[in-house]
Amino acid sequence: MSRANVRIRPATVTDVPALVALTRSVDVSTGAFSGKPLQDASVERLTSRFEEILQMSDRVLLVAVDDHGTISGLLSARNDDIGVIDPMPVLHMTHLMVAPTARRRGVGRALLAAAVHLADETDIEHVLATAAAGSREGNRYLARIGFAPLVLHRIAPTSVLRRSLGMTDVAGRMAVLRRARLVRAQRTGLASRAVGRGA
Repeated sequence: MSRANVRIRPATVTDVPALVALTRSVDVSTGAFSGKPLQDASVERLTSRFEEILQMSDRVLLVAVDDHGTISGLLSARNDDIGVIDPMPVLHMTHLMVAPTARRRGVGRALLAAAVHLADETDIEHVLATAAAGSREGNRYLARIGFAPLVLHRIAPTSVLRRSLGMTDVAGRMAVLRRARLVRAQRTGLASRAVGRGA
């Protein structure tokens, strides 16, 4: 397939409907920056979320626009630090999405090149890409263009951790303790009022 002739620019509020359409057209569970499926992919929710993101001063949404003005790709980026004790500034990019009809035509590469320019403009020497650990295609792609593994984040629901740590009935026990304290406080209050009346 021939290379797409695209230009990269920051997204604006007028792009929101196209960003929603792009997001809904992409299977976010596969691809370079894939992850879990969206919890709510409704037009209303995505519209609201993109409008919120565009108001954020610390985040940039870059879009790839073709000759006809159609948005064919998206990348989110923000300045960040990694490491708490010895922080290192990075440009953290996520959500690289390319429309299915524009794949393998250099759109993703153009968005990544724009991210490098963003990092250069702010004298940031490293770019951090977030990809799902289970996305073999995404991780291979990132390795191929020079990204090395840094850390492996692991995520667990609190309900799973409660079970694993033997905390399954902690919430129940805490509720019982709270009720017991409340009853004691009420009894103490009644007793002190009775003593006050009798005095």
